[in-house]
Amino acid sequence: MQNIILIGFMGSGKDSVGQAIARLSGLTFLSTDRMIEMIERRSISDIFENCGEAYFRHLEKNVLKAIRGLQNIVLATGGGIVKDENNRKRLSQLGHVVCLKVTAEMVRKRTDGDTTRPLLKQSGAVEKLLKERAGIYKFANIAIDTNNATPDELAETILRQISIDVKPTPTIDPDIIPVKTVSGKYNVIIGSGILESLPQFIDKRPKRYAIITNPLVGGLVHDRVRDILSAQNVDVFSIVIPDGERYKSLKTVSKIYDSLLESRFDRDDMVIGLGGGVITDIAGFVAATLKRGCRLVNIPTTLLSQVDASVGGKTGVNHSSGKNLIGSFYQPELVLADSDLLQTLPDREFRNGLAEAIKAALIRDPALVDFLTEEKDAVLHRDRAALQSIVRRCIEIKRDIVEQDEKEISGVRSLLNFGHTVGHMIEAGSHYRGVKHGEAVAIGMALEARIGSQLSTLDVQQVTRIENLIRAYQLPVTIPGKLELKMIRQYLLQDKKIRGGRLKLPVLMGIGKSKIEELTWDRFVSYMDQI
Repeated sequence: MQNIILIGFMGSGKDSVGQAIARLSGLTFLSTDRMIEMIERRSISDIFENCGEAYFRHLEKNVLKAIRGLQNIVLATGGGIVKDENNRKRLSQLGHVVCLKVTAEMVRKRTDGDTTRPLLKQSGAVEKLLKERAGIYKFANIAIDTNNATPDELAETILRQISIDVKPTPTIDPDIIPVKTVSGKYNVIIGSGILESLPQFIDKRPKRYAIITNPLVGGLVHDRVRDILSAQNVDVFSIVIPDGERYKSLKTVSKIYDSLLESRFDRDDMVIGLGGGVITDIAGFVAATLKRGCRLVNIPTTLLSQVDASVGGKTGVNHSSGKNLIGSFYQPELVLADSDLLQTLPDREFRNGLAEAIKAALIRDPALVDFLTEEKDAVLHRDRAALQSIVRRCIEIKRDIVEQDEKEISGVRSLLNFGHTVGHMIEAGSHYRGVKHGEAVAIGMALEARIGSQLSTLDVQQVTRIENLIRAYQLPVTIPGKLELKMIRQYLLQDKKIRGGRLKLPVLMGIGKSKIEELTWDRFVSYMDQI
């Protein structure tokens, strides 16, 4: 885990040094204070003034929980975050902790005239707080004197002392995958470091953009996207929604409508879905329904959303009766998939996306199955060339299917639901908590492969190979013990794939070959009982 954690007193330069480290190393800069501002949609000084320090410290704890598992980041923390012992433990577990030391004189010099620091408003506050916090920064791995050095000089010193293995980002030409459907045509741009070129990929640039994101993604990349767009002399405003599948609801969508309508958003303006599958699904649904259709661009930031969710036009939200029961088909104008954005993902979230890549390979491409098997180490180490190859091939597979059956009328598009019939049952049965979408799909693929072996030429050895591939990427193949089959079975009746009491089930005929089999609900349940 190549993370650098910057701690230190106010005015020690954590933000400026952190940003310098990010520029020199390729790590992604993240600020706990910035994340809190995005969660609360107000400034730090406003939080202190209206809610008090105790409430702010509670928010800091929640942020540390939210960023647990992130990789390849440089984190700038608030000056008082280390007052809490549990926070100190979490920071130590997150990466290399660097204390930026500063004298009282230098603090006063650097913060002179700064009205955004509520704890420094009283006379003598600097000396008092330094005395109170004496010793609490000692858990750091290294300490650096910041008094007589520039941020770039400090960044170089820190990188040299920690000896982080930062490899230069390889130059790989981006791939452009055209998608042509009845509803329209657009490009999926896949590559490393292509985010900076976002404006040049947008035709007929609008005057206003609305970025829909969540606090974690927002803290990592929102300001960068905002600045890239704002440089084009356009208005950019943001809507930050809570993170998680359980917030993929009409209640969340209604709040987004409120913000957009209050801002007089119109059909010529553009919605940007910046985030994972939840965000792109919600952003797409909002764009499809507000004023009967607004412009839409997806910037997927997870592997799952890059290989699947952001492309193809399926949008929607969940209902208490099941997953994605309310939605529409609505194609974006552009999808920009930058593999650099995948480098910060926690391991579990990264594997979550690999489940959808495995699905695409199993239904259509034995060569991709071989690639995932043989290049496992490169994939798990997030080699950019390997990731670009996987995303490209998955998008090509989905593109070919969607172009044949955009709105899932002929049934061909149902092939993309391999693993999802059982997977959605598991997600709904767990109330979208504890089991991630990709994990549920992984289990679904293993179980549906066993069912398929009773309906096609898929043999036992191939089923075993499928399960071994899923396990190789540390994904589950069995239903969690806390979920009983009888309990989750009820959710199948609400599955949107059931029509006239019959289920269109994707069935593997072999590795990379699939078909659609129509089953009655009772017959499907009987197969489930047998496995």
